[in-house]
Amino acid sequence: MSPRRLVPWLLLVGLVTACASSSPEERPGRSPPPRILFQSPLALLLENHEALALTTDQLIQVGQREEALDAANRPLREQLRQVWQPEPAPGEGPPRGAGVPRRGGPVGLGGRPAYRPPPRPLEPLSEEGLKRQQALLQTMEENETAAYRDVEALLDETQKGKARELVAKQREERQRARESLRRPETQPAP
Repeated sequence: MSPRRLVPWLLLVGLVTACASSSPEERPGRSPPPRILFQSPLALLLENHEALALTTDQLIQVGQREEALDAANRPLREQLRQVWQPEPAPGEGPPRGAGVPRRGGPVGLGGRPAYRPPPRPLEPLSEEGLKRQQALLQTMEENETAAYRDVEALLDETQKGKARELVAKQREERQRARESLRRPETQPAP
């Protein structure tokens, strides 16, 4: 290949590489919430059942309480999802159900999937959205604390000590994650 043809290709490769490797700080909008906010203390105990030496009966009871807690927090998580990713305004996106294959047939031309526009970047939350988010997270945490107290009564003293250490570490991580959600998003300087 001659140098005359090589230069545009090198420039194109450099441009594509630069665009593809932008850091999260350079991307507009906000990042999704940390996963630690959605792991309950009961799920943490179940995850560490061997370290806690939980008996089969304890595992069953903790599992049942985890399912009840999950059912109680499910509507709150759905409300949080709507705070973080509101439905598009009318006319802003395809109508609901658009692009859904019918009878298992191909969706687009030539058997290709139908075109879906790229997801729009998440905009920073408004003050009202931040308050709603914190209220929902607080309610979920209160539900989890009450469920943990119930479960702690099932544990012996050795298990309680280990469980308290695990839950204390989790609370610290969650507190840091919640504080990161409260901070206003800083936009990079142009």
